[in-house]
Amino acid sequence: MTERLSQLGKQILVGSGAMGTVLRRGEELAGMPVELLNIRRPEAVLALHEAYRNAGSRVLVTNTFAANRLLLEEAGAADRCREINEAGVALARRAAGEACFVWASVGPLSLGLRHEDYPEAELAAIYSEQCRALAGADALVLETFFDPREARVALKAATATGLPVVFQVGHTGRGRNRWVTIDVLLAEAEAAGATAVGTNCQHPNDIVDVAAYLLSRTRLPVTASPNAGNPTIDRGLVRYEFTPEAFAAVAARLADLGVSVIGGCCGTDPGHIREITPLLAGRPVGTSARIEVREAAEEARPERAAVRNPVREMMRSDWFLISVEIRADRNASLDTLCLNAEKIARAGVDLFDVPDNPGATVGRDATVTAARLQEVLRVPSIAHKAVTQSNLLQLHSGLLGAWDLGLKGILAVTGDPPSMGPLGTLAQRVTDLKSSVELLRLLRKLREGEMINGDRIADPPDFCAGTTIGWPAPAQIAWLQKKVEAGAEFVFSQPVFAAEDFRRLQDGAGSLGVRLFPGLLPLTSRRNAEFFASGRIPGIRVPETVVAAFARFESAEDQRQAGLEMAMKLAEAMAAEARGVYLIMPFGRASHEDTTRIVRHFRTIRQAPNGKAS
Repeated sequence: MTERLSQLGKQILVGSGAMGTVLRRGEELAGMPVELLNIRRPEAVLALHEAYRNAGSRVLVTNTFAANRLLLEEAGAADRCREINEAGVALARRAAGEACFVWASVGPLSLGLRHEDYPEAELAAIYSEQCRALAGADALVLETFFDPREARVALKAATATGLPVVFQVGHTGRGRNRWVTIDVLLAEAEAAGATAVGTNCQHPNDIVDVAAYLLSRTRLPVTASPNAGNPTIDRGLVRYEFTPEAFAAVAARLADLGVSVIGGCCGTDPGHIREITPLLAGRPVGTSARIEVREAAEEARPERAAVRNPVREMMRSDWFLISVEIRADRNASLDTLCLNAEKIARAGVDLFDVPDNPGATVGRDATVTAARLQEVLRVPSIAHKAVTQSNLLQLHSGLLGAWDLGLKGILAVTGDPPSMGPLGTLAQRVTDLKSSVELLRLLRKLREGEMINGDRIADPPDFCAGTTIGWPAPAQIAWLQKKVEAGAEFVFSQPVFAAEDFRRLQDGAGSLGVRLFPGLLPLTSRRNAEFFASGRIPGIRVPETVVAAFARFESAEDQRQAGLEMAMKLAEAMAAEARGVYLIMPFGRASHEDTTRIVRHFRTIRQAPNGKAS
């Protein structure tokens, strides 16, 4: 079969359709990679390959798209990487017999904003491991690539196997940059010695233009595997817009252009392949029509006047700053939240900050709450933003919305997993971005006027970006360093409860050149202290001496007063040595009064920038 691959470009080959979207229809995978079916349900994978062969496919693509160590590791299956890939080839080979080629699929790692965390040598090891395990195929097909750095490494690993390599471009955005990126990817493929190039998993209305562009830029055979259009969800079922008949019309247009291999991607199934086979099978590859692809005019970035950012001005100042956390309690209206915070504002607070569903509990929207506090009380406010509860669509639009609402500061956090909260059995963790480091990188990219995929935006948000730190252990300090490199301009710490712990935090984070706000959470009861001392909240440590101090008091009021006195004593150490404080409101009915009292205590020690000393 490998010798026959040299005839590629002479007669049109009918490819196979999607593997993942079809296999998922009848399997309960619970978010697991569909590639695991190669070893868990091999009969289902084999049956699909046979269905494609019987529908007319002469190229069977293996179920190994995401079977690399990095993605399998998330499913706890990294140690079975070789087994899964070898099984994928064996199943396709069994179905193919002498009738079909077997092309082994290798997909991108889709690192997104994590790409800075992976040096080239590590990427090479990941791709090389997978490509070597696929050596029993007739060719390797690198599918849906859009990042030139990943493409270069994957191509090198694939060509090192000695197998023919087909390189396919994925979606590369819109506008002129789309074609620039495709040119770069094409150059990488040709330099690596690819046997063919192509494009896959693009909307049928788009893929014709991309295929035409490739045909106008290369002498290599060109492949194309459109998806079945945009998916919709109808009563829980995923449906795609292009029927087999509509898909066949697109395949005919691709054949007229001179495309050599035509198959299907997401949303296509044996019915789509059965419909295109009579139109394409055995048809000579025509001379490309060389359709001219009209390039979009480059979008000029409008010049804009510098936008004053009072949060950044504060962070760069020598002022001692007090930021008070206002919990966006769903059991209080926004008007009530603002009314309660008014007395704290008058006491001399510099900033308000609003957490984003802490503890995975449902609160009011942090962005909306912060914007209302800022509007009503005229105190610059910061919204915490968690990634674990939002996908990339919501993160992009939510951050743009926060800027539109007038917020100038964002505290980037990973967030608490939904399993911690009352909706743990219903809400799912989102992993589009996996950490606050990636969110900081996204904020940096938005500041430059681009989304994660390079598409441009108007009025780029220039947030002053912050982050957090837990206990100042070496691993936490190293992680904080990555956050600073990603763009963090200030740091809030988890609460500390002893002066020596505060100084340990200062020593650990002080060399990173970023403004540190040590966390101060007044404990107001023995029960309160024992809860935080239990270790149920990562990063918070309450010394036994603090817990024991509450045991000396019987009444709730005496315990509350003792807790406030300990907090104010610690506040004096912070005011003397730090440049600010992150004050977390204590729990209890008197939380606003207690917070106001502590803010005023700080102001008797350190003068506010606006002269609001008590």
